[in-house]
Amino acid sequence: MRHRFTALVALIFVLILAVGISLATTFVADIPGDLWLTQHLQRFTYPGFRTLMIAVSWPGYGYHQWLIAPGVALLLLLLQLRVEAACLMISAASCWVLNNTIKLMIAKQRPAGDLVEIFLKHDTYSFPSGHVMSYVALYGFLFYLVYVLMRRSVLRFFLLAILGTLVGLVGLSRIYLGAHWASDVIGGYCFGFVLLLLVIRFYWWLKLRLNRTAHE
Repeated sequence: MRHRFTALVALIFVLILAVGISLATTFVADIPGDLWLTQHLQRFTYPGFRTLMIAVSWPGYGYHQWLIAPGVALLLLLLQLRVEAACLMISAASCWVLNNTIKLMIAKQRPAGDLVEIFLKHDTYSFPSGHVMSYVALYGFLFYLVYVLMRRSVLRFFLLAILGTLVGLVGLSRIYLGAHWASDVIGGYCFGFVLLLLVIRFYWWLKLRLNRTAHE
């Protein structure tokens, strides 16, 4: 019961934050700090940092995520984790629908090339970051599965480190590469975590329901 209450409180808090940043983005043309943060971050020219930022963002470009998600789901199926595979695809698909719906509702423009350096031009709207939302929905759910299903081992530690790094650094990479403002990234994390918490809740509900059905 304590875990359910904590999860509910976390869900409500992040949802309120997500709605708040959405309203701010809708009614305020330039969120304070967005331009300043991007310009100062892009001044960081430490060797290899730009390559790292590009590498972190790479799995979220174009068709990449739609190859990765089914591929991982297929692997889960081979491991006899059918519920996990189904929930992973539900998380990825619902994230895509939610992100594009919010983008069309808010209709915020991407950073302009005369203000910041842009690594790759995008034609879609800016808020919330699709990369960030999809990483939280996909890799965040995989992180959760690895954490709760795998025994402690070097492989488990390695997988958690990789997945956690992807989720943690993708927001920074989107700002650094000029694809999004910081407010877009914050919105992406908020909506992504709301979706992630809902998918985890659905995952356990489905597992319990199937277990009860199997024992009837």
